[in-house]
Amino acid sequence: PPARTQGTGTETPVDDFRQVIDLGQLTSDDTVTLARTAAEAIRGLNRTTNSPAGLDQPSAAYDIIGALSLTASRLPQLITQITRWLGQAASTGRLGHDFGEDPATAVEATAIFLDAARRSAAALSGDLDAAWQQLAPVNGTPRPARTSQQDQP
Repeated sequence: PPARTQGTGTETPVDDFRQVIDLGQLTSDDTVTLARTAAEAIRGLNRTTNSPAGLDQPSAAYDIIGALSLTASRLPQLITQITRWLGQAASTGRLGHDFGEDPATAVEATAIFLDAARRSAAALSGDLDAAWQQLAPVNGTPRPARTSQQDQP
């Protein structure tokens, strides 16, 4: 099915990245498209969770937190793969530098920050998973207020 379009009445969510790209004809542009799609999805969540209609039940918060935990859990692999590619490209002389410097220095510095980002993403995933588990028993039906002994005549 096609990716969701505005107002056609036949919208379907993108539940598989293969709805956005063709793995048989994969290019770096496709990979960038997926990254930008992920960023835009988070932008959409930022907007919709700021609306009463977009976040009206604890079950919605639960599902969103679960999906975000899954998203964060996938980032360390992605970051590792990018770091590995950069290191291999630098070591085989496939990179240049805009200022004529050795690109290996910039790649090494990038790898340091990517390693920190990888560890942060793993921690984020763990924290989101813990929040998700804590929210599991919460529902949208408030318990009747308790009356204390002082409130009774």
